[in-house]
Amino acid sequence: MTAASVVIPTYERADGLRSVLLALARQTAPADRFEVVVVDDGSGHATASMLAAIDVPYRLVVERQENAGPAAARNRGIAAASGRWCIFIDDDILADPGLVAGHIEAQEQAGGMVGIGGLRLRVAGRRGGLAAYFADWWAEHYRRLEEGEQEPDFWGGFSGNLSAPRETLLAVGGFDEELDRSEDVELAYRLEETGLEIGFVHGAGGEQVHAKGFREIVRDFDRAGAAAVALWRKHPAMVDHAPLGDFSQGGARAILARRLLLALRAPVWPLAIVDPLLAGRPSPRLYQFLQLHCFWRSLRPALGDRETWARLTRGPVILRYRALAAAGEPPSRYVIPEGRFRRQLAWMRLRQRPILSLDEYVDLRMQRRLPPARAVIVTFDDGYADVARAAAPSLRRAGAPATMFVVTGSAGGSNDWAHSGPVSGRELLSWDGIRRLVKAGFTVGSHAIEHIDLTALDITSARRQISGAAEELDRRVHPGMRILSYPYGRSNESVRQAAADLGFAGAVGMTPGPNGPAVPLHDLRRMEVWGTRPLHRFILDLWLGVHFGSPDRTGQPGG
Repeated sequence: MTAASVVIPTYERADGLRSVLLALARQTAPADRFEVVVVDDGSGHATASMLAAIDVPYRLVVERQENAGPAAARNRGIAAASGRWCIFIDDDILADPGLVAGHIEAQEQAGGMVGIGGLRLRVAGRRGGLAAYFADWWAEHYRRLEEGEQEPDFWGGFSGNLSAPRETLLAVGGFDEELDRSEDVELAYRLEETGLEIGFVHGAGGEQVHAKGFREIVRDFDRAGAAAVALWRKHPAMVDHAPLGDFSQGGARAILARRLLLALRAPVWPLAIVDPLLAGRPSPRLYQFLQLHCFWRSLRPALGDRETWARLTRGPVILRYRALAAAGEPPSRYVIPEGRFRRQLAWMRLRQRPILSLDEYVDLRMQRRLPPARAVIVTFDDGYADVARAAAPSLRRAGAPATMFVVTGSAGGSNDWAHSGPVSGRELLSWDGIRRLVKAGFTVGSHAIEHIDLTALDITSARRQISGAAEELDRRVHPGMRILSYPYGRSNESVRQAAADLGFAGAVGMTPGPNGPAVPLHDLRRMEVWGTRPLHRFILDLWLGVHFGSPDRTGQPGG
């Protein structure tokens, strides 16, 4: 059996295809180790004549069919292939000499994998700012893969340079011919679902000539948004990945601009006028914004469902409070007056914003159900006694659930981790007070044994802080309360993995922003509510899900 079959779909690109086939003639892999299967997808006479006349050292198989699209052509190539591994390239990819050998070696060492090879772009023609940005993004993407800074995933499974076992390709049904775009990404997703690992194949590179201008690239961005809907409908779990599952990217100003421009259905053609002037100094932030804008503007009509659109783009905002002011106590960043807190609750009720409990939201996420649009989740950190006195009655009257995160080793004492400011030395709830709070409708989560930066500890000590607090809550309050708030909002991959391994269903940090389906359950976003914020500023923050402006720096950092 031939080791590998290089499958190339083609349509009306005779000259470019000839260059592709000649590049494959210069491979370091022996010519008897691979074949090339060209599927002519309804091209005219020029392609057929070139294929009949070309002289190459490897076995060249030509299949012809009526025009049915690249997915159907690749499937025809898989069926005609005799190699154990199929390598897919496009009819404008010039293979480096090591491309075939690299894929064969990687496949044989792994015993089968989804192999992603590198691709370089050679920008042809007059280059505008968007083309320059795209080329820079492309080069950085593959540099990160090459140097191991980024793990390859199915999103990078581009059929321009991809390999997989032929047997598995046949078993999963090949490329989905009903998809208009991203059929290669969708195939990589299904291949990974079979248990194949996705890996980057070093030394298996190729070059693509990129001649697209502003309008063609924008059209590709638009098509990606429409295709995302089809992918989601076929594979609901894809909503767990950005950008589909994370509308709120880019900070407060980007979110505000995106919402307004989408609401106004603003066109992008004015940018095309100035794009040539930006070729020398393309603005990554501008073009990143444009790319996401095009994605979402095309996704909305493809979705065709206003309720689902709202749920997808207006994810829950988790609010983080700390303490409520006692009589005569001035407001500060971490201490909010009781009246101001009541007015915030009243505004949420007036605007009919659903208020969920945090554990209810985590349950919805685990079931891959979209929560109600514009939902709000109320949480309190540290476990201050004034929350039971001042916040609990207001929440009960509003019919609003809330979650309190307690520092189990300090329950019944006072804040001894803040050395200055309005929460330093502040009274904390006793265990009896915590149990009464639960009876009043609160859920209780862990804020670790000590209020300590878990990322500054070795992982064994961090695990002890997390598990010990959970065991104390199980024993003293109620078993099974498994949601964590990282002290100071700080976590890293090791700490988040420890929380998951120890049975925590979710955990919250301090990164602001709404929580779309792609936000990891063990790194949920949360917006701190500043006690000095007047109601109109709180309303804007809540609408965006992030702070618009700077906080009052009164009080000590962290909590």
